[in-house]
Amino acid sequence: MAKKYKTYSNEFKRQLVSEIDAGVISLSEAARQHEVSRSLVERWSAKVHEGTLVDRPTTKEKQLERELEKAQAKIGQLTMLVDILKKTSKPLPSTNGSNGCVVTGENWASRSRTGVK
Repeated sequence: MAKKYKTYSNEFKRQLVSEIDAGVISLSEAARQHEVSRSLVERWSAKVHEGTLVDRPTTKEKQLERELEKAQAKIGQLTMLVDILKKTSKPLPSTNGSNGCVVTGENWASRSRTGVK
């Protein structure tokens, strides 16, 4: 069975390093109290001082980011489709200036016989 490692939040690491820096506790005492190696506490301290101790996104945050990317891609596709449809579709003829009658095969035949165009 694999060994399960303890994980510590970045907030805990920053708090521990600030206590060490303030002189409240020594580096060795901090390592002993929290049952971690001294070198690990030194690494945390170095990362805090360098500013490289960053929070990693949680699994849920990663999932939400993937969903957001998919939604943004879909929005982009739909926007392109709408633009294409706007460019290629012909506007419907307006009924301004006409009587609004619908021409069907029956009334077209009757108009063409009487000579009305």
